[in-house]
Amino acid sequence: MLRCNILSIFLAFSLLAGAQDWKVVRENPQKAFPKIVAAGNYSGIAHLHDDIYAVVSDKSDSALYFNFRIQMNPKTGELEQVENLGFTERTDGTLNDGKFWQGQEKGFDHEAIVKASDSTLVITSEGYCRLKEYPVLPTSANAPKISYQQNLWESRWPSSDFYPNYNFESLAFDSVRQYLWTIPESTLRKDGQPATPQNGLANQLRLMRLNWGKIKENRNKEEYSEEVSSKKASRYMTAYAYQMDQPSTHKKADIYVMGVSELCALPDGQLLVLEREAFIPKIKIGAFCKCKLYLINPLNSEEFSMKENFSSDTPFLKKRLLAEWKTGLSLSKRSFANYEGMCLGPKLEDGSQVVILLSDSQDQYAGVLKDWFKTIVIRKE
Repeated sequence: MLRCNILSIFLAFSLLAGAQDWKVVRENPQKAFPKIVAAGNYSGIAHLHDDIYAVVSDKSDSALYFNFRIQMNPKTGELEQVENLGFTERTDGTLNDGKFWQGQEKGFDHEAIVKASDSTLVITSEGYCRLKEYPVLPTSANAPKISYQQNLWESRWPSSDFYPNYNFESLAFDSVRQYLWTIPESTLRKDGQPATPQNGLANQLRLMRLNWGKIKENRNKEEYSEEVSSKKASRYMTAYAYQMDQPSTHKKADIYVMGVSELCALPDGQLLVLEREAFIPKIKIGAFCKCKLYLINPLNSEEFSMKENFSSDTPFLKKRLLAEWKTGLSLSKRSFANYEGMCLGPKLEDGSQVVILLSDSQDQYAGVLKDWFKTIVIRKE
């Protein structure tokens, strides 16, 4: 009898442990640091080491990424200081020597960045409709020179697959399983119209998983670049169907953006999805940005081929809302924050995980917007 009771208790605890999932334990207020963070168009962030993060700007054609130092309270995860330390690596692979530089390529519109290994990064370019691997160069001009590897990976898509300014906005890297994740910001042309306040559509997107481990295995066996399109999927790619929420407003906008602005991979293989709705009227007053942070588990979900068409039977990923917040612009308040970057930060003293988010202020537009940063603390329980 005693043995049966012990077994029952063990099974009960096992079921409870198996039912654990990510929950938000604290949502910290957004903060800006104008004295030590110069106005920018910061759109993506990745952890490099210690308290140093790589941040891309979607308007920079010279700096590949900026080095940021981000410090936060070890108990609460609240931001204490964010500082832009400048950049060391240029988009053409040379080190920043402080001299005037005029590159050959322009219009990168870098939107997202991940650290794929100790020596490489992958960055999305909305301007070139591509995902591209870059080496991490030494941070000192006196260090031994390292030339760009010739077999760095690159994945390019035809711009005709996307609506303007609606292609690769996001990137996430699962270092445990060696998966690279991305998703178009909005609906592909072949899949219909993008959501607007007038049509009230829910964007139907294709989440893509690239097997980075397999790509690395073939690094030295073949040309390490490939042309990809929505019609011809990469041999290393697996896709899933994702449906966004519908627009929350039916008002006429001067500028309206509705899409997935970022992804973030969690240690257990699940993903955080940042849905972003930005509404800006002609007079600017009344503008708002609504963000929703969802949790999805694609590895335990049905796949959806890039060749398949969306229908009533499409196996859209199940998503669970973790947090949502809204910022805006009024006569008395200027909290508007267009969050585009997201990555994992440090673990706190109690084992909770910090998620760092940053916003794109459009170079602190008209002196009104700010480069906001925000942290959300999550934990499995």
